[in-house]
Amino acid sequence: MPKIKIVIICLLSILSLFSCKNDKRHPDISNINLSVKIDRFDHDLFNVDTANLVQSAAQLKAKYPDFYQIYFRNILRNTDPVDTNNLQLISMIKSNRDFTLLKHDVDSVYPNLNDIEEQFTTAFKYYNYYFPKQQTPKLLTYIADFQLGANTVNNTLAIELDMFMGSGYRFYQSKNVNLPYFIQRKLNKDHIVPFALKAFAQQQFPMDESDKTLLHRMIFNGKILYFLDSTLPDVADSAKIGFSQKQIDWCNTYKADMWTDFMAQGILYSTDELKYAKYLNDAPFTSGLENDSAPMLGVWTGWQIVRKYMEEHPEVTLAQLMNETNSQKILKESKYKPK
Repeated sequence: MPKIKIVIICLLSILSLFSCKNDKRHPDISNINLSVKIDRFDHDLFNVDTANLVQSAAQLKAKYPDFYQIYFRNILRNTDPVDTNNLQLISMIKSNRDFTLLKHDVDSVYPNLNDIEEQFTTAFKYYNYYFPKQQTPKLLTYIADFQLGANTVNNTLAIELDMFMGSGYRFYQSKNVNLPYFIQRKLNKDHIVPFALKAFAQQQFPMDESDKTLLHRMIFNGKILYFLDSTLPDVADSAKIGFSQKQIDWCNTYKADMWTDFMAQGILYSTDELKYAKYLNDAPFTSGLENDSAPMLGVWTGWQIVRKYMEEHPEVTLAQLMNETNSQKILKESKYKPK
């Protein structure tokens, strides 16, 4: 009997240990009253009554005061000085064959956004937990011409649904768009929430542009991805950074070699963006390495440094991390030495 008790106690201790770790990764958000609703600007735009265009367009503008002009002037680039209310452009959109086909395709893939709303609800509950004084943004969807994926306007997070139609989508293959496969691979429903939250985080916590070093950009990107760790704790790393699982595995296999190479080159403190751009920009692979290498090695490494820093400093809150601009401090105190 004593042995059985000891075994049970040990098992309970182990379970308790795992539970503590799990609680830290999944703080209690059950008491946060929040439900995200996504407005369909794409639907409302096509529901504008062209027979009563002035009044109907005014109603659209009243419903989307922050986004209306941004959509027509910045995203669709309507520079017509006469068409100040975008009435001509609205009429053109509704009669344009390609735009109508695009709307049909988007509606077939996204007849509703219920599951995406649930994901955003959970994510913003975590955001509210870590940033209780911050306001949850309004969310909307729109369609355009395959540009941004997601962007923020004041307190509105706007998601471009035509950028999440799945690899091989017909317009992605067209001459005017012609998106490469390494980009298309990520343009699906699984990437909507991580992509949009990344855009939101970049607006909430903009990079200090005074520091031009590679290290600073690595740490900035690492903090953004750690923000996703905290608000999307159950989402795979591959979806957060936009890698395939094979690329994640490659990074884990060669992380020590990558770090050794960064140190040997002395490139961490370089301010020559042309020299270090290949470590930050998306691509099929990293230039100068084999074709099965992962891209954005600086972004991935910055993420691991930030994770290690937070592991070394459990007392640091997410808010404190996101507002910390001293990248050298984060690197030094992370004690990052991959093996």
